[in-house]
Amino acid sequence: MLINEVCKKCKVTKKAIEYYERQGLICPEAMENGYRKFSDADVKRLRKIATLRQLGLSVSEIKTVLDQDGWTALQRILNQKELELSNLRARQKLLEKLAADQDWKETKEQLAILEKKQTILSKLMNQFPGSYGKMLAVHFGPYLNEPCQTSNQQKAFETIVQFLDRVEIEIPEDLKEYLDEATQNLDFAKIQKQAEENIAELLEKPAQYLERNREMLIRYEAYKKTDEYQNSPANKLQNLLTQFNQENGYNDIFIPAMRELSNSYREYYQKLLQANALFESQ
Repeated sequence: MLINEVCKKCKVTKKAIEYYERQGLICPEAMENGYRKFSDADVKRLRKIATLRQLGLSVSEIKTVLDQDGWTALQRILNQKELELSNLRARQKLLEKLAADQDWKETKEQLAILEKKQTILSKLMNQFPGSYGKMLAVHFGPYLNEPCQTSNQQKAFETIVQFLDRVEIEIPEDLKEYLDEATQNLDFAKIQKQAEENIAELLEKPAQYLERNREMLIRYEAYKKTDEYQNSPANKLQNLLTQFNQENGYNDIFIPAMRELSNSYREYYQKLLQANALFESQ
């Protein structure tokens, strides 16, 4: 097919097709007379490009979707779009508040908090693959709503950014697929809230909590010792993440910096240590 026929089939303009070609999104065959010949595969790809453009994706994002595993790439982009939308909503609320109270100083302070939070969450989702990055962003997000009031907090923020800029984690494709499938329909925010409630209940009423969940905990510990679990993707993934946390500075650099940056995270971390101690004492 020549370009005019492709325009009709894909419902895009000639100018748009030429732009996509310049950007390297499509590579039709060039003929001796200077015309370009489009294959059925080119048309199929062009239809995908047009759809993704209508959904608001940038050229670089479209390249990622087309050149990599489609579902994984789309999920990562979706996670980033959700973060951007959350950030936009937060800015809109600040604008509404500024219009109401004209408190420019407070608005500037809240914007500084928001920008630091956006930086950390965006890097978490970029550096850690798929749903794991989103899980981390949901986990740490609620603890990033505080201002940097001391030089130590500012230094901690810079440490976190430097760590996330250099960190790399390689997850084998089979485990990545397992992780994405296992977490595809999970509400991470709801799970995080439930975990915090469980920790609070455990610390407040340890005897009652442990007694109520004793049978489940015993079954879980027994299952972890079985060959089925030892050979499962879940165990392989857990071992991989544990090794990564130990060897790449997650435990020794990132977590201490988060505790320094965020008072609320430091309090949560202390509760987590207390909860783990209670479990281990049983």
